[in-house]
Amino acid sequence: MEKFLYFNQGSSTTGYSCSADQITSVEPETTGTTVMYVNRADGSVDRLTFTHDNTTTTTGHRCQDIAKEIVSAVNAGPHMNGMVDVVDLENSIFLGALSFVTALAVELDTYQDYVSVADTSYHALD
Repeated sequence: MEKFLYFNQGSSTTGYSCSADQITSVEPETTGTTVMYVNRADGSVDRLTFTHDNTTTTTGHRCQDIAKEIVSAVNAGPHMNGMVDVVDLENSIFLGALSFVTALAVELDTYQDYVSVADTSYHALD
């Protein structure tokens, strides 16, 4: 069964979900934000920005924590198939240790430059 990840920005906004295999990268953006890029079936790219505390001088950037929790959800055993709540700010639901996420912004159909996982060159998504 395919796994889907669910995100909600809070304030009664519509939730966002994606198939786990659509996630292309999780990257640090600033010391207090991490972005996740999601490829959609129509070729467009969605961008989710997680706002969190700045831990870069103590334990390292939170990007690693976010990526680990998402990978954990994707690789979870057979009883965790279907929809997984990752960050739901409206209902205060956080996967694993993600309660440090204080805000979430979802941008649909964005075309940002990103670093390809397959190589280290930059690619523009057109």
